[in-house]
Amino acid sequence: MSTPMALIAQGSFISDGAARTLEFPCAIDYFVVRNRSIWGSNPADLAVECVWSRGYADGQATTLVEANTGALSAVAIAAGGAGFTEVDYTNTEPGALVATGTAITAATPAVVSDATSPAVGNIVRMLNTTGMLQISGLEFEVTAVTAGVNFTLGYLPAVGFAAAATNADYRVLPDYRFFPRRRWITAMTAANPVVISTSVAHGYAVGARITVNNPDANFGMPEIHGLTGTVTAVTANTITTDINGAAFAAFAFPTSAVAAAGVTHATVTPFGEVATILTQATDNVLRSGLRLDTGVVGSNTDVMDWLAFSRDMVTI
Repeated sequence: MSTPMALIAQGSFISDGAARTLEFPCAIDYFVVRNRSIWGSNPADLAVECVWSRGYADGQATTLVEANTGALSAVAIAAGGAGFTEVDYTNTEPGALVATGTAITAATPAVVSDATSPAVGNIVRMLNTTGMLQISGLEFEVTAVTAGVNFTLGYLPAVGFAAAATNADYRVLPDYRFFPRRRWITAMTAANPVVISTSVAHGYAVGARITVNNPDANFGMPEIHGLTGTVTAVTANTITTDINGAAFAAFAFPTSAVAAAGVTHATVTPFGEVATILTQATDNVLRSGLRLDTGVVGSNTDVMDWLAFSRDMVTI
């Protein structure tokens, strides 16, 4: 017996080649995205349609690939790959402790050796990071995964750390009950302007007003604690501010030995906007979503059309 589904949302986006997350008013059961730019153009074995269905594992997808002869064939992206991953913003409970990690490299980006890998895009709280205690308790975004081998903390600049970690436990955290939220700081430039790096993709917008909290002298740059500023430019995990830090002391993580005694990490918090309605710091995004990874978003400038279906919205 089949259960009917209803189209609940549809849209288009111009791809930049990078992964992105789409949000929906309810949980979806079926999703399809089509590459309008290359369908019918006989590309060289590129995916022209990609499908997700409830029950797929993280990173999984079914794709329709068009050869340069015009022939179509179904090609699967396996679990843990660059396909689709469901995101549940309504879930506020941290995941269970995963205590299988054996090391974290003192490198940029840092790579965690772990046979039980989270998914790309997950926010993980690192715990019990023996030998690298200065990051224990911090949250990082997973930016790459080699299934069953390791995962990458793409926004952790650990290259200056004295030693690698010899243990690496983690919990997967839900994200974005209110958007944007407070973020952990991993670097700040003592320059004009101050550029702040965060441990995850922050989601802040140009024009947002932020406060920098850096109360612990072990991290340096005490001058910036409590200062407010306006975001003037952004990348995925950096924000450029209008704060002049040219005369500030340098910011840096303390040693693992210092962190073992307890430290307070620096954070950045949004509290308003300039020249617009106050929405950036107060938008409640308690809803569902689907992350589209690089295997299903097309190439830079491709126009992507999508359809989302749900059984929850069907009236029989």
